[in-house]
Amino acid sequence: MSDAVTKFRPPVTVLSGFLGAGKTTLLRHLLAQAEGRKWAVVVNDVAAINVDAQLVAGAGAARVVELGNGCVCCSVKDSLAETVAELAAGGAYEHILIETTGVAEPRGVADLFLRKNAFWRSLGDFAQLSALVTVIDARSFLDEQRRSRRAVAMDMETEERRKRGEKGEREGFPGGRKPVFELMVDQAECADVLVLNKCDLASEAELAEVAGVLRALNPRAELLRVERGQVASEWLLGRVRFDGVETVGAARWIRVIKGEEKSGGGGAAGRMAITARPAVAPHPRHEADYGITSFVWEARRALVREKFFAWLDSGLPEGLLRAKGFFWLADQPEDMGFLSVAGGRARAEFVGTWVAALRKSGVIAEAEISGAARAKWAEPHGDRRQELVFIGTGLDAEKLRETLEACLA
Repeated sequence: MSDAVTKFRPPVTVLSGFLGAGKTTLLRHLLAQAEGRKWAVVVNDVAAINVDAQLVAGAGAARVVELGNGCVCCSVKDSLAETVAELAAGGAYEHILIETTGVAEPRGVADLFLRKNAFWRSLGDFAQLSALVTVIDARSFLDEQRRSRRAVAMDMETEERRKRGEKGEREGFPGGRKPVFELMVDQAECADVLVLNKCDLASEAELAEVAGVLRALNPRAELLRVERGQVASEWLLGRVRFDGVETVGAARWIRVIKGEEKSGGGGAAGRMAITARPAVAPHPRHEADYGITSFVWEARRALVREKFFAWLDSGLPEGLLRAKGFFWLADQPEDMGFLSVAGGRARAEFVGTWVAALRKSGVIAEAEISGAARAKWAEPHGDRRQELVFIGTGLDAEKLRETLEACLA
């Protein structure tokens, strides 16, 4: 398209959130405030019949586009890009709202606006991503977190029975299906605004608990408590909040790994580092208010598979809210391991090949090693490393360090 067509880039607000969080209710409430303004809406549903689109139709949108049979963060993301580009091209709409499926990950949608295609164009050339908004059902969030922890306890009990020769199987590592609570956490970690919905159905203590967890996971996002999805359109749609660097890197575990939250200790010896200060604004007091701290563990020795997975199986530390990062196994030295913990449930998988292994096998030359890999490079193992971030309340840093170091080869 010509530059003339793309001069006006309508703002785009993306509504994400798990099933039943209240995205459609919030969207309908926003559209009721359109007051003649031309807003276009894209409604995504993984099913063939788009029920949400039918609910939104006639609620005040100038145009409603249905995207079904897939999720906009993965299987139908190209369709989303084409749809938004088409809506933006004519210059007829003042704002575009996207309601994603309950299982969509906001990071995948943001990527459409940031990543250049083969023609060096991105969706951001046609429309401006204004904000990633994650809607959270306060009670459901807490219930799912507790359910996840109960499942861990049941898994441990089943494993003990299995060891005694009794019937019962346990989900093994690595891999496995992503737990529901981990998806909810992912949606909260990549957001400019966290809308804590259905607050009338939760107690003040429960709301404070959820708010504390959310601020620990994503200290950058603005947090708004609402009932029945009632949000003022001027507040939510009135200004651009998305930042291609800050939003995508807002998760606290990312900030800790990148060194944006200061930490002491750690390093090649595999010491546990404790954050020296609370997370940055707009919620600088959450560490003091809720006792939430971060630890980063780094080491340049490989982990023994049996010891590491036995530690994961034996029960993670009480008070652990989130853990994420990379690991390296002694018996699988070429593959980059990735650990994610949410709600007490751990998921480990292999996500690629260490650059050092690619160089050794001749797949890439020395000159082709990326700057990111160089920044993590240390001979004789190259970019292979243990780099795990732990976020929680009342975590015993020294005990965590000792336990993890005992798993090293």
